[in-house]
Amino acid sequence: MKQSIQELAATETNDVRGSSLGTAYGNQPIKFLAEVMDAAKKQFFFANFVSTYNLEPGTRSLEIPRRTTYKGYGDGATTTTYWNTSGSDTGGSGAGVGPYANTIADITWTTMNNMANSIATPIPKLAGYALRRYDIRSNALNLTQWAKDELSYAIGDAIDIELAKAFGSDDKLTLAQSGIIGKIGLYGGDATGYDDLAAGDTLTTDLVATAARYLKSSQNWYRADGSGQNGTLTYDSTVVKNPWQNTPDDPYVLFIGPAQEEALRKDSQFVNAAEYGDNTVVQNGEIGMYLGVRIVVTNNVEATAAAGTGPDNTTAAVAGTRCILAKMKKCMALVWGQSPSIEVFEYQSQDQIRIGLYCAYAIVAVHSDAVVSIDVSDA
Repeated sequence: MKQSIQELAATETNDVRGSSLGTAYGNQPIKFLAEVMDAAKKQFFFANFVSTYNLEPGTRSLEIPRRTTYKGYGDGATTTTYWNTSGSDTGGSGAGVGPYANTIADITWTTMNNMANSIATPIPKLAGYALRRYDIRSNALNLTQWAKDELSYAIGDAIDIELAKAFGSDDKLTLAQSGIIGKIGLYGGDATGYDDLAAGDTLTTDLVATAARYLKSSQNWYRADGSGQNGTLTYDSTVVKNPWQNTPDDPYVLFIGPAQEEALRKDSQFVNAAEYGDNTVVQNGEIGMYLGVRIVVTNNVEATAAAGTGPDNTTAAVAGTRCILAKMKKCMALVWGQSPSIEVFEYQSQDQIRIGLYCAYAIVAVHSDAVVSIDVSDA
């Protein structure tokens, strides 16, 4: 996907002629089936749930304004709206008397400073195939359509994988730290990092419930080491995070891998409770709803082999997967500068037909505290 169209090497006869069928004889004809027995395709998952925007022509970037948190009526947190003590019908403790013991002059005015912005600047993504006319003319298959199908699949796959990495190793999210609201990280068992995961620290129904609690809570919890990536889970009372609610129009979604699906399928508590209502529109990969959380299985979540580097930048003790629980439309946005288009054109100087895919997009984090990661072992 990183090469430009001009840099791609041409497809040669050897690339498209297929497998050797051995010796053929004139009186033993061979029937060639032009119908393709297709390879397995990954489906696309993350892009079904995130917020999507399209830039108008003549604009370079999209600025997404966001409210960091509501000030609310908290007690002692830095995001609290200031409230003055009211009077009573008999008197009060402020400068005035009666119901207005605290007069207008006594009000402590709250600073409106809970605004922030996310900026997305779509950049071009190009890919393509160069086919020789001779090979198109002499092949039993429609190579031009084959190339179109490949490119259509590739761009969807690329976006979904980039979205998955945005929750982990690409570090697009702000991590919860002392005084900073952001993504909260959980681990299977009693682990405090990928390097601390052990066999058996798998995904459980209890862990799903715990993750949903942290997503819904206004409490800020952070990992004490690695700038919030790993270490002891610690409560931070200095700030208040957004208490994200699970709503029908933007439900909690939990993305897991095939190993985690196996663990849940073997858990009777999940099997007995993972049901949908009659009117639910089921997206790609969904295997059920548990405690109001939609469960999606995808190969695109970040998986780490034993001794590999996990999304928290520690060395994995065992093979593991980063599962993602999120309020999807609030946490991440996909911004198109140019929607994908496939163009077919002649390249006569080399007797070729070129099939190119052209698009421009950017992926940007919006509310990082709308995400709880769950790192677990695969077995």
